[in-house]
Amino acid sequence: MSVRTYSYTALDAAGQKTSGTVRAIGEQEAFRKVNAAGLTPLKLDALQARAPLFTFGTITHSDIVSLTRELAVLVEARIPLDRGLASIAEHERKHQLADMIRDVATMIESGQSLTAALAKYRHVFGDAYIETMRAAEKSGSLVEVTTHVADMLERQQETRQLIRRAMAYPVVVCCMVLAAVTVIVGFVVPKFAATFSSQGAKLPLATRIVQSIGESGKNYWWAYAGGLAAIIVTLVLMWRNPAGRCRLELLLTRIPYVGKIVISVAAARFARVLGIGLASGLDVIEAIDVAGRSTARPVFVAECSEMVSRLRQGDRLTDVIQKSRYLPPFAKRMIGAGKDSRELARACDIVARHFDRQSSTLTKNINTIIEPLLTIALAGIVLLVALSVFLPMWQMSRLKH
Repeated sequence: MSVRTYSYTALDAAGQKTSGTVRAIGEQEAFRKVNAAGLTPLKLDALQARAPLFTFGTITHSDIVSLTRELAVLVEARIPLDRGLASIAEHERKHQLADMIRDVATMIESGQSLTAALAKYRHVFGDAYIETMRAAEKSGSLVEVTTHVADMLERQQETRQLIRRAMAYPVVVCCMVLAAVTVIVGFVVPKFAATFSSQGAKLPLATRIVQSIGESGKNYWWAYAGGLAAIIVTLVLMWRNPAGRCRLELLLTRIPYVGKIVISVAAARFARVLGIGLASGLDVIEAIDVAGRSTARPVFVAECSEMVSRLRQGDRLTDVIQKSRYLPPFAKRMIGAGKDSRELARACDIVARHFDRQSSTLTKNINTIIEPLLTIALAGIVLLVALSVFLPMWQMSRLKH
């Protein structure tokens, strides 16, 4: 059971009623804590945990990375896991994370394995994490595998941070340009156009286009806002639906440059987990299944399920890998050349390092692709707005002459 908060009503030594709260794992422990405080419990109720208003207290990917690294240190130093995790929980500031670690430590202390304790929080750690740890416990290679998993999670975190940094600049620029264009098109150009029309100047095509866009935005802003909201809601619902997310993933893999990043990241994660699984004692079929799910990409998950089915039907690994639609050619050659689990694990490590470097390079250089596109788009917008303002002025100057 996880740590919960209980409210109590009790009698003190003087026979006076008192109330308060206590945190404990289960009602029995809460009862003992109240009793140990010199009180006689009369009523004990579990309080419903409220979700935080903001996400500052939720368990993030960074928290899992730090916890895995600390777990690797505990295993390597041969410190009892229950005692080590309890110590980590005492110094953890996030209540949700501290409660989870304390709960895992309690389950291990009661005789459960590390994997069984972590499996209760599968929604936090993920299937690949749990299954890899289970294989490591079975094979007795928990020290090596825990370190490998910590390294893999750190690489994933670095890739996410690189992508966020790379996308920050284009997003800020687009928002500023959108705000500026909205003001110009919605307020500035219509006033210029009205002034020019009143003086008998014939509005050119560029000015009429910008004027129409501005009037349309003013009169039908609710339709544009509703359409944008509908698009966002549709994308969110599709992303949450397995079939819809698979379609979006397919679309992402077909976008130039973006698709290459997606495939490189997925290939690196697939190869890394496949190598860890094989090194920790999993057979090839089970390792491919776990590696596919670890990518968190529905397209790769579905393809790995097909690979597993074909391998169980007796097909050779080389043939199955070569027919993959999404694994890059380098990954196919290296993984397909493996003759046994040890050699295949080494090949997977080479593939993972290669695509880690490639995805890192592609992510760092994404601005070199986006900046020219933004420059061209901005130049087109500025040209259209400038022509819509200056062309009528030139016509008015001709009329005066």
